[in-house]
Amino acid sequence: MADHKVMAWVHFNRAPSELYLASTTAGTEKALTSQSSGAELGDVAGQVVTGIDIQVEDAGALVYMQITASDGGQVINIKGGKRLAAGGSVPHSNLNMCAPNLSIPVERGMSLNVKTLD
Repeated sequence: MADHKVMAWVHFNRAPSELYLASTTAGTEKALTSQSSGAELGDVAGQVVTGIDIQVEDAGALVYMQITASDGGQVINIKGGKRLAAGGSVPHSNLNMCAPNLSIPVERGMSLNVKTLD
């Protein structure tokens, strides 16, 4: 199984968007951490997630993105996919998943997880 670099731009209601990163092994779920602080999503408790955009490096596909609560329960799970060919006329064709208009209150212990495939 190949490793894939994953970037997620997480948008908040009262803070600048934050870039979350991970290097994943295809077929396994992995938590993403903040590029600036190395923190997980739950470390910004009190914020509200208003959108998430995810890009997996070339040759990788996003199976799903999931926000998990501190007790392990799913808060949200969104199916991903492969990116479209470059130069297409579809907005956000460089993303594997685009989830706008969310309203997810962040609580301590939450994590942002992804699963990829080749």
